[in-house]
Amino acid sequence: MALLTGALSGAGVALGMGWIDSLSRLLWGDPVLEGLDRGLPLGWSLLICGGCGLILSLLHRPGPTTLLPELRETLNDLNHPDQAPKRDEGRGLLGAALAQIGGGAVGPEALMSRMAALISQRIWRGRDQKLQAATVAGSLGMFGAPLLGGAVVGEAPQPNRRQTFLDRWLPGSLGGLAGFAAFHGIGAASGGSLQRLPYIWPSTLGEDLGTLSAGALGGVIGCGLGWLLLRWQGWLERRQLLAHWPWWPLLTGLLLGACMHWLPLVPFAGEDQMRPLLEGQNSNEAWLLLLSAMVKLLMLGLCLETGWRGGVFFPLFLVACAIGMGLHLLLPDLGSLGSWCGALTGALYRYVLPAPLAVLVLGLALLQGHGAAGLLIGLGMAQLIRLHVSPDGGPPPRH
Repeated sequence: MALLTGALSGAGVALGMGWIDSLSRLLWGDPVLEGLDRGLPLGWSLLICGGCGLILSLLHRPGPTTLLPELRETLNDLNHPDQAPKRDEGRGLLGAALAQIGGGAVGPEALMSRMAALISQRIWRGRDQKLQAATVAGSLGMFGAPLLGGAVVGEAPQPNRRQTFLDRWLPGSLGGLAGFAAFHGIGAASGGSLQRLPYIWPSTLGEDLGTLSAGALGGVIGCGLGWLLLRWQGWLERRQLLAHWPWWPLLTGLLLGACMHWLPLVPFAGEDQMRPLLEGQNSNEAWLLLLSAMVKLLMLGLCLETGWRGGVFFPLFLVACAIGMGLHLLLPDLGSLGSWCGALTGALYRYVLPAPLAVLVLGLALLQGHGAAGLLIGLGMAQLIRLHVSPDGGPPPRH
């Protein structure tokens, strides 16, 4: 049953994401989506991004019920259906699709998981919550890691806490195997951004120390980036921007259009920008990579709080790798590119996401084995820092 549900939802979500991808390439073209076109006319980017922002402003005028739920909210709705608030699902899905097409600095997993959950509810009419959870897990198979769905869904708080290992993992894992893993969804998005890069295992004491040093330093920096994102998003959330001024999506769209002209790595989720960046086709200087990553981090928080709803997986991965490449260019003798990217990815994900096991599976899947040592060091550093950060000295955890 989980296999069937995951397969059906995976097919539906793959079809929807295929349409979104086709429209995006028709509007922008591959060089823009890959962050390689620096000659894009400013008027065109402002027109498209601003137009999408205007439509989002009109879509979200009725209130917060029109906003797409984030992944954690979708999981909470599945686990506590009686407490799930009423949502305008049509406006939410349309707005999230426009955010993807219009260059929003957000990932697709929140849209995909919501689509998968709604498809499952239409099939089973809410009779089996485990099958709905398996459907969401199937949508997360797009990352090329079938067990990722089981890790995310299994780590979510359940109404009945006395569950066996099979109860928590089997439906989600089977759904992941049958969903995007079977249909290969947008497999090119997750398909090993680092797999073509030569990976050299540390073979001397100096290389070992370099990897360890880069991993520890990257872990601290990744935690700082995660702290900044949570602080920034929490500050924006308390301001209730959309409640006070309904045209924030339009302003965000104009900012995205301006960034697309001067900082091509800032807009979009980042999956198409990753491979050209790490394979050397995007020959940006170190300071431009660091600036682009910081602006993308801030734009991610702004998008999430101004109606450009989506996920955080791919944008944070691009931020980590852009900063990792920038630091590697500044400190070429300290560690490798993989160790920098791995450490920053592990620490940033761990500081923002609540489940360490999901962070480990997600990081290994995206890095395709490169920088695994750095990933483990960064994840360990983030785990230690999170345990010792005082409640008054840091942002509130977003479960």
